[in-house]
Amino acid sequence: MTIRKRTRGAQYPLVQEFVFNYNDGTPYLSALNAASQDANPRAVVQDFGSKASPDGMLSGFTWQTSGAGPVYFDMFSLPLGAQIIGGDVQVESPYVGPSTVTLAVGDSQSPNRYFTAATTMATVFTNAPTTLTNAGTDVTVCTMGNATANGVTAVGQVITVSGCTGASAAYNGTFLVDTYSATSVTFTNPNLTASLTLAGTLAAYFSPVRAALLIPSEETAMAPSGSSAGARGNDIRGTLTFGNSTAATAGRVRVKVMYTIDGRVNEVQST
Repeated sequence: MTIRKRTRGAQYPLVQEFVFNYNDGTPYLSALNAASQDANPRAVVQDFGSKASPDGMLSGFTWQTSGAGPVYFDMFSLPLGAQIIGGDVQVESPYVGPSTVTLAVGDSQSPNRYFTAATTMATVFTNAPTTLTNAGTDVTVCTMGNATANGVTAVGQVITVSGCTGASAAYNGTFLVDTYSATSVTFTNPNLTASLTLAGTLAAYFSPVRAALLIPSEETAMAPSGSSAGARGNDIRGTLTFGNSTAATAGRVRVKVMYTIDGRVNEVQST
């Protein structure tokens, strides 16, 4: 029997992030459980959907197009004893080009242990917006309306406005949702200096909401059969899947992971 007393030691959470663009390159993995190629000085390089050789490749490297099949890639190398306690996936610039593009986050044993496959593409408003005004006291605040449900689900969601012409072309751009309802969205456009009159054919898209990673069960020295991949020393890997072989022309995704390490102590409270 072990006598347990209150804990006085504490550690700082560690955070890593991995950012990739559609036209970046990554060491080619033939399968989810293939050996990592990070240490290979002349690894075959695969793109993230551009179907073109990444810029800046050095002589001696071989490029392999991503095609329509999944792109498997290493994102994080966690130390033994790591316990994932948080993290998220943020689509900073939606993918454009292929019919569908999804991202899953897992490890060499499970493709979606930490994040179930979700779209990285923008979605057109469920019902097209019909009005857009900035006639309030603060002309940078815009209100876009539609007759029925628009599909927006969160404050801070990224939306893209397009189709405005003439002087109202200043409405076009990418913005963050300030407030929303089923039939309206309010956002701030810092480029506006005067009230405008809408012209053209208004269109709007929304990006996926920033989403948290799944947190697996923890594994300790007393439970070596737990499901925490980090504690077994498995790298965190991504799986990017395309609906067809059309080249991507845009796309940027940021993935963060936060973890602690079993047994590590950074500070001790004396009382």
